Amino acid sequence: MKHYIDMSKLIILPDGLEGVLHFFEHGEYEMAFEGLIIELTNVALYPKGFKYSEWFSLALHYKLNVESVFDVNIWFKFKQWGEAHQKNI
Repeated sequence: MKHYIDMSKLIILPDGLEGVLHFFEHGEYEMAFEGLIIELTNVALYPKGFKYSEWFSLALHYKLNVESVFDVNIWFKFKQWGEAHQKNI
C-alpha cells in the first residue's frame, strides 16, 4: 500500500496526502486506499508507472467494490478512472 501512496504523492493535493497517510499510519489501509483513489479521481491524473490491473486487484482486496467509507460511488468512479487510462495507452 505504501508503494501506491509514494507513487501518487506528487500529483495529489497536500491535504489529501496528509489524510491518506494518517489512515495508513493508523493501520486503516482500506480507508487509506479509498482516500487515495478519491484524491486521484478528483485530479483525474495517474501516477507514473500506473497499472490499472494492479490497482484493481488491490481495490478488490480492500473490498472497495463491496463497501466504502467516504464515497458511496467510489467503485464506479474508480472503474471509470482506471478504464479511461486503459483506453489512452
